[in-house]
Amino acid sequence: MLPLFILYFKFMKRNFFERYPKLTLFGVSALLISVSLFFANMAGEKFFGLGKIVVYQSHPVYGYRPIPNQIVARNPQQIIKINNLGLRAEEDWVEGDFHRNILFLGDSVTYGGSYISNEELFSYQAVKDFTGYTAGNAGVNAWGINNVHALVKEMEFLPAQIYVSVFPEGDFYRGLTRIGGQPFWTRKPNYALEELLQYIVYQIHLQKTPAVNYAALEGKEKTKIIESAVSHLKRLDIYLNQNERNHLIYITPSRSQLLGLSDIDEAIRETLEKYHVKVVYLRDHLADLPEDKIKALYHDEIHLTAAGHKMWAEVIKKDLQEIILQNETKSILVQKAHENKNT
Repeated sequence: MLPLFILYFKFMKRNFFERYPKLTLFGVSALLISVSLFFANMAGEKFFGLGKIVVYQSHPVYGYRPIPNQIVARNPQQIIKINNLGLRAEEDWVEGDFHRNILFLGDSVTYGGSYISNEELFSYQAVKDFTGYTAGNAGVNAWGINNVHALVKEMEFLPAQIYVSVFPEGDFYRGLTRIGGQPFWTRKPNYALEELLQYIVYQIHLQKTPAVNYAALEGKEKTKIIESAVSHLKRLDIYLNQNERNHLIYITPSRSQLLGLSDIDEAIRETLEKYHVKVVYLRDHLADLPEDKIKALYHDEIHLTAAGHKMWAEVIKKDLQEIILQNETKSILVQKAHENKNT
């Protein structure tokens, strides 16, 4: 009896760690991991803007685009405002009142990314000096020409008088992109690190299923891909003209093209000519820039810095000015003809 009492007394005198070392280590480790994740989540949100994302809606016709009425800022200097029509714009648009609205279309080059604020976009910069006119940006990350066609023509999206399409050559090879497999969200993350986790999974997925470089294809398959895009662009252009809208189309160059390290895609150029689609190659307006200035225009091989957006806006603004003058002159003549008819 006495030895049992002594053993019990010794056991009770030991602390919890001595009695349950594995359980204690597990509990302490779990606590440290939880605290670390908590502070990492706070730091990720505060310093890197993790979790502050634009939310998209999936759609069976045009693929996907940002949901309306969002204000997102990874940092206070770069604010993304999405208006009531799902456009990057400083103000809401009144449906039906389209005559002084100018809508920009395209992919992530037009959209600008989260590192560019609304007021730095070429869509805003090109229009800001036109009194009474409002710019809207319908660019969407990873979109192709077929997505733009589907939104405007198939969904009869006509909230503007003037349409400005800006496409890099890669958009002619994308077809109609869907949100599946893209690193975009259809809901807000529950916590900041969830965005990082999804991005890591996305990068792993890319390693398993690398993207196909369709521009490197040759022969009939490449021709068919380009013709599909150009025919959609042609039908979009015809549709806008039939609805008495103005339409400008620009091909935005890569950094390598402006530096003279690569040439334009002749297959795309020839197909555009074949379908009588009038486009402006922005490279032709920027060819004489020095190398250091060209590099300052680009965030990467294809996307623009704030300086790049400003430069693109200067070129586009000249064409917009001409169209606006034509439209306003025509409006005055129509009004005078109507007044003369009534007198």
